[in-house]
Amino acid sequence: MTVQGKKKGKSFEEELELLSEMTQQLSSGELSLEASIKTYEEGMQLIGKLQKELGDLEARLEMLDVKTGEIVPIEGKDNGNA
Repeated sequence: MTVQGKKKGKSFEEELELLSEMTQQLSSGELSLEASIKTYEEGMQLIGKLQKELGDLEARLEMLDVKTGEIVPIEGKDNGNA
């Protein structure tokens, strides 16, 4: 049986944990070939989603400039304006 992350609203951490569970299932060698392929495909989709979400979050990161007290975008990062 494969682990599926079909529910909406899962946090980044919950989806990362789901990916970890998928990896453990694949590493165990106990899944059938069909289940292994399905789990692998779902895991790859989840990796893509998590990478996109992480990129979006990084673009939003800001840091406080201690000298001026202003909030400024992190150096070298686009602030997300397109």
